[in-house]
Amino acid sequence: MKHERLTELFESWSESRLTDSEASELSTMLRADPEALRIFRADAKFHGELHAAINAINLEHAASSSVPRILRMRTRALGIAAAFLAVGITALSIGWLLATPADNARVKPLDLHDGRFEILRGAVPAGFPRTTHEWSGDPSEITTADAAHPCALKFVAAAGEANVPNSPRQSCDVFQIIDLRPRKAEIESAREAFVELTASFLDARACDGEPVRFICKVYVFEGSPEHLAASWPPTADQMIGSGAQFHTSQQTLNPEWRTVTTRCVIPPSAGFLVVQIGAGNASHPSRTSPHLGQQYADDINLTLHTRPYQNDFTARR
Repeated sequence: MKHERLTELFESWSESRLTDSEASELSTMLRADPEALRIFRADAKFHGELHAAINAINLEHAASSSVPRILRMRTRALGIAAAFLAVGITALSIGWLLATPADNARVKPLDLHDGRFEILRGAVPAGFPRTTHEWSGDPSEITTADAAHPCALKFVAAAGEANVPNSPRQSCDVFQIIDLRPRKAEIESAREAFVELTASFLDARACDGEPVRFICKVYVFEGSPEHLAASWPPTADQMIGSGAQFHTSQQTLNPEWRTVTTRCVIPPSAGFLVVQIGAGNASHPSRTSPHLGQQYADDINLTLHTRPYQNDFTARR
C-alpha cells in the first residue's frame, strides 16, 4: 500500500500538481524509506530522458518549419525543485541520479542492420533505401579507419538531394529504414517510449581545414515506407517525431573518435524509423560541403527504451 501511494505521489510530482500537504508527505516518505527513494530516483531519471527527447523534437521542428509542431509535456520545474530540496538531493548528487539506470525501464536493441559495418563490403549502395534494414545513400564505402576500426564507413563525397533540383552538395549521408511493426505491441503497451541512437565519428585529416559537421539523426513516421524514397527529404508534417545531434570538427593533429547520441520519442502510432548518419557542411545551410574522404563513422547502435504503463511497486517490496 505504501508504494502504491508513492505511485500516486510520483504522478502528481511529474505533472507539477503536488499540493503542499502532498509535497510534505512525499518528502517524509523519501527520507524514511530507502527503497522508495531508489524507486523515485529511477523513475525520475526515465522521465528526464523522455523530456529531453521531446525537447529535441520541438527544436528540430522549430528549425525546419515556419509552423512547428510542438509536443506538450507538463512543466515539472517547480515539482523537480521542490522534491530535490525536500529529500536533500544536492547539486553534486544530481549527476549520479541521472546516470543511474531506471530499473523499471526496459532497454532493448532495435533491429539496426550491420551497425559495425562488418557485413557490407566496398561501396555503399547509392540512393535512399528502398527496402528496410540496409544501408544506402551518398558516395561512401566500407574500409579501414584505423587499427581499432578495421571496418568503418568512410564518407567519400557530398551530394545534393535527388528529389530537389539544383540542391547544394551539403553533406554525405547514409540511411537505414527500421521497421517498427514487429515492436508495435511493445510500444503501444508502454506508457512512455523513446529510441536512442549513438554513433562514433572520426575526422582523420592531418591538418586543420574547413569545419566538418557530423550528423546523427532519427526520423519517425506512421504507416509503411514503400514510397518514402520518391519523396525524400520529408517535410515537417510528414513526420511524427525526430531527434538530431551533431559534432563539429575543425580537426587537430591528434584525431580521436567522438561519440554522438540522440534520442527521439516514439508515439504509439509509429510504423517505422529512418536513421541518418552523415558528414558535411558546418556553416550556412546553402553552402557546399568541404572536401570529404577522411571522415569516418562506426559503432552505430539503436535501442528502444520503454517504461511500463503501471509501475509494479508492490512486487519490489
